[in-house]
Amino acid sequence: MKKHLLSLLFIFYWATSIAQFPASVDSVYTFMKYNSVHRNSIDWNLTDKQFRKQISAASTLSDTMSCFVKVLESLNDVHTQIYLNNQYYGHYPAFGDSAMARLLPLIEKAGAETNQLHTARPAPGIAYLRVPTFMVSDAQQVTAYAQALRDSVDALCREQAKGLIIDLRLNGGGNLYPMLSGLGCLLGNRVIGYETDASDSLVRTWEILNGNFVLGGYQTTSLSEGCLPEQESLPVVVITGPATRSSGSMTAIAFKGRYNTLVIGEHTADGYTTSNSYFQFAPGLVFNFAIGFVADRNKHLYKTSVNPDLLLLSADNFENLKEDKKVMYAIRWLLEH
Repeated sequence: MKKHLLSLLFIFYWATSIAQFPASVDSVYTFMKYNSVHRNSIDWNLTDKQFRKQISAASTLSDTMSCFVKVLESLNDVHTQIYLNNQYYGHYPAFGDSAMARLLPLIEKAGAETNQLHTARPAPGIAYLRVPTFMVSDAQQVTAYAQALRDSVDALCREQAKGLIIDLRLNGGGNLYPMLSGLGCLLGNRVIGYETDASDSLVRTWEILNGNFVLGGYQTTSLSEGCLPEQESLPVVVITGPATRSSGSMTAIAFKGRYNTLVIGEHTADGYTTSNSYFQFAPGLVFNFAIGFVADRNKHLYKTSVNPDLLLLSADNFENLKEDKKVMYAIRWLLEH
């Protein structure tokens, strides 16, 4: 009798857990299985068995969400985010104490500078622009921030700049549209990148049209002012680092292969160069899901991180750029070009 009662209680708690999940568990799992850009990297027979075992043991909604996070872990997908009732779920990489000691201040500073552009002139004729995380969503905001970035570039270049430093070390991602539109005049009216599927086939094109970022034929902003003609050929140094993620990494990729351009610093965060799209399964349940990889204008694919053209491991100094060895190297390179 007790054994029968315990069985009934287990079935009740499992059914309650599934009932609390606002969509079909099977449908969401199947979506992940057939749409992840990492789907060819794992044994799905094993993953199927593990998921069924874990979901059958789930007794709370948190347990159910852990089952999906476990799938992301199997895929080694650190970029996908699951939003359920304003809570975030995902698989995040683990770091040792020394790595965290270096990363945490960068991540905190990046968060503090969200949506805040920073410009400077660290040397005569050299312009400096720190492009932050952009957390904006609606079309008017996107265009406004893109225009602010465009205006900053224009102001720096109108002062007879010999070269420009674009610092992405504190760019943790966010909305890519204002970043590439705001920097569009530097990138040139042309194809600047591609997206691929899990089989590395090209599926979508990135391009700049009249200074606006166009994604797969969709114009993301409506900046109307023309570009200064000298910007497309202006020498540029892009600085990246371990806190450069997601859209920050994509911005670096857009400059890869550009004429008169050098990317220096450190590798960007590992695992954040996937192309993500939003999918809503139910009210309150949204996936920001990794469905593709990104390639630069020369079709070189970046599946894990963006490697700098020149690796520089010196310490960062955002408060005093003249003490920042990466910035100082960038200045010397720009003055020679």
